[in-house]
Amino acid sequence: MIPPKTFWQTSLIFTFLATLAALTASVLRWNEIGVILTRSVWSVALMLYLLTLAACLFLFFWIKTPAAEKILAALELPGLQSAARRGLAGGLFAGILLLIPWLKFTYRVGEVVKKSTQDPTLTLILFYFGVWWLVLLAATALKVALKTSWAGGFAAALLTLAVFYEIYQRFQAVTPYPFSLGWSEGSRYFYASLWFSQAYYGQSFPLSSLHPTRYFLQSLPFLFPTLGLEAHRFWQFSLWVGTSAVTALALVFQRRETPDSKNSQFWRKGLLAAWFFLFFLRVGIYYHLLPMILIPVLFVSTKHPRRSLAAVIFASLWAGVSRVNWFPVPAMLAAAIYLLEGEAWQAVSGQWKKLPFSPHLLSLFSFFFFGLLAALTAQAAYIPLSGNAANAGAFASSFSSDLLWYRLWPNDLFALGIVPGILLVSAPLLVTLALATRRVALGFWRWAAIWGMLAVLFAGSLVVSVKIGGGGDLHNMDAFAALFSLVGAWVIGGRANPFYPLHPVTYPVTPWPVTAFALILPLGLLLPSLAPRENFDLKWAGQNLAQLKSAVENAPGPVLFINERQLVAFGLVNVPMSAEYEAVTLMEMAMSGNNPYLNRFYSDLRAHRFALIVAGKQNLGVKDDGAFAEENNVWNTRVAPYILCYYEPTLTLEPGQGKIQVFVPRLSPGVCP
Repeated sequence: MIPPKTFWQTSLIFTFLATLAALTASVLRWNEIGVILTRSVWSVALMLYLLTLAACLFLFFWIKTPAAEKILAALELPGLQSAARRGLAGGLFAGILLLIPWLKFTYRVGEVVKKSTQDPTLTLILFYFGVWWLVLLAATALKVALKTSWAGGFAAALLTLAVFYEIYQRFQAVTPYPFSLGWSEGSRYFYASLWFSQAYYGQSFPLSSLHPTRYFLQSLPFLFPTLGLEAHRFWQFSLWVGTSAVTALALVFQRRETPDSKNSQFWRKGLLAAWFFLFFLRVGIYYHLLPMILIPVLFVSTKHPRRSLAAVIFASLWAGVSRVNWFPVPAMLAAAIYLLEGEAWQAVSGQWKKLPFSPHLLSLFSFFFFGLLAALTAQAAYIPLSGNAANAGAFASSFSSDLLWYRLWPNDLFALGIVPGILLVSAPLLVTLALATRRVALGFWRWAAIWGMLAVLFAGSLVVSVKIGGGGDLHNMDAFAALFSLVGAWVIGGRANPFYPLHPVTYPVTPWPVTAFALILPLGLLLPSLAPRENFDLKWAGQNLAQLKSAVENAPGPVLFINERQLVAFGLVNVPMSAEYEAVTLMEMAMSGNNPYLNRFYSDLRAHRFALIVAGKQNLGVKDDGAFAEENNVWNTRVAPYILCYYEPTLTLEPGQGKIQVFVPRLSPGVCP
């Protein structure tokens, strides 16, 4: 239970910091645009900032005095407990839930709007400052509506807002718009369809060499041939939200004995599960990787070593056909559970006797040995079974790609940078585990092993993140985030088994200020990207699709869709599928320097194997800097020149999400590499 004084003092600190940040940003902007405050309406904002800062300082120290006791008791709002007033409070929260995006969308906060005298930067500052006060009002509403403490209302308000906006943002991708919503979005449905290629295309094609389990999960709607692109997009949305939610709930709602029964309250666990749900999605742990967290969480237990080993082997088999850097993760997750839950003391004749941890060491060894063996076996079996034996090198592309170390830090591609970004997102868990290392007496070697595994996965994830093609977000830090979340959930939930009762733990181990920051963080990360639902011009897209359909269906030979292959997969254009040289795989082979694959591609272009090629607009520009400069340069030196050498564009379409070109064979080669 968080004392009211602690809650209010923490809230005043955050309000002071929010006001100070808004004041500093406003002053810098005022100076930049030459505002004379003595003759400007902005002087009112300045006075409000200063009054708020002064009030926060005064109230912070005044709350400590005896005179504050009556006011704090009144702030518990005992007179607002009737059902009608609680209903009104719930309605107020719903209004705030909708008001925040309405304000941002209606007034296009932070955007440069023509014929507007408003400064977009100042408007953005005031918007975020106002959101903080709306959050405090929302916390008040939920405190009344749910009859909870101030801390409970604050937590429920922030997490509900963040979960709602997270789901809203992801649902925007559910649309019947026929063209790809991003460079590779449409490609995903093609790779999913390959699990049923015989039924859909009349012949068997090799399965994907990249992320096979992702496409297996995405393939399930293909069991129902009448489902279109919009239904498949909804299924992918459901995979993102559903697997993250199930894994977060499993992580928190485990029926295990805890030293502190008070920590098992349902609503607290629900809020914690909501936080982990947001954590998974903010880091970007893909849905096909979450089963490797879910299986150990559900089935690994120190009391059932055989079941635990079976769970590790099964999860590792899944890892073997998922991602190479996840091969050891199921074993590490199981090892962490054993290290956290391992028995420490036992009552013998009224005396506490220390138990050795050594009986668990054999289990830990077996987890790593059989887990890695299972992962390697699964990958070795998948290569020929998937039909990729002739291109086995594709499975090792990660080991030959360039590493771009500058992407660890803020850059044009990712403003935060990988290292600052992951430290920011995981800061609450980092502080929690740092404090737990002192408060939860697992012993030196058990904590050393846990921190050692975290360090290994952190370093490995950094290497994966800087591989060319990555670094634009945090999703390659997923293996580290998986282990970090499990250890954090066990410690916060009181499931770590210390040398108890000789070293009892006082739960929770996370101080309220750290918890408050953890609650604010997801919403703070979501608000900048919160955008209105895009109105796709379906009529315009339909016209472009009709032109493309007419061109490719009348082609005198095979048509290669490098991009927009979902149009063939869903029958939006009626041409036989040419399975090779899809954009995602072609880019991966170009980045990793897979010369046998690329030489086959060049040879097929030279021989004019394809009557038409459908791809994005090709150019030969080489960038010195900018977002995805290296990826652009790889494509424009290893792919585009060869397409333009042997083919030329005959039709250019602009369906709204980027240019699409249709290429025909050149009568004589152009400028060739």
